[in-house]
Amino acid sequence: MNVDPTPSNLTPVHDLITEAIASVEDSGTSCGYGIAIFPRTGRFEAPVFGVLTRGGESTTLTYRMLRNLMGHQVLISGKVLATLHDAMAFSPSRVPPPALLDQPALHIAFKCFISVGQGDMDQTMPLESTVFASELDAPIVLVMEERPQGWPR
Repeated sequence: MNVDPTPSNLTPVHDLITEAIASVEDSGTSCGYGIAIFPRTGRFEAPVFGVLTRGGESTTLTYRMLRNLMGHQVLISGKVLATLHDAMAFSPSRVPPPALLDQPALHIAFKCFISVGQGDMDQTMPLESTVFASELDAPIVLVMEERPQGWPR
């Protein structure tokens, strides 16, 4: 995997990741890995998703990385429980064709589980939202228990 150096304008985003992880750990939940998904320009100036890790590594979100992230529950901004998947999929079990795996992901879907308390999760309807790379204006910070396979530190 090619990992680009962290652009200087992403230093505040890195601070957001660190703060979100600290906030989650202060609440008693163990989350040792965090990322921010942000707007980035890809080949031919096309909008794609960039990823910045807690370790400071920056790269482009690919379908291979997204596939490895789909099995993990994440906390958006350290607060809202969610899962991610390819926005074109109608179920998380869809696997992109091998030819697409290393291509940049252009849209992602979040399934958010919002409830008052832990016991209410089964009684509330998950909220599904699709985000297109061309429409992302600000970073989305995600924290999780462990680093997904194949992701940079």
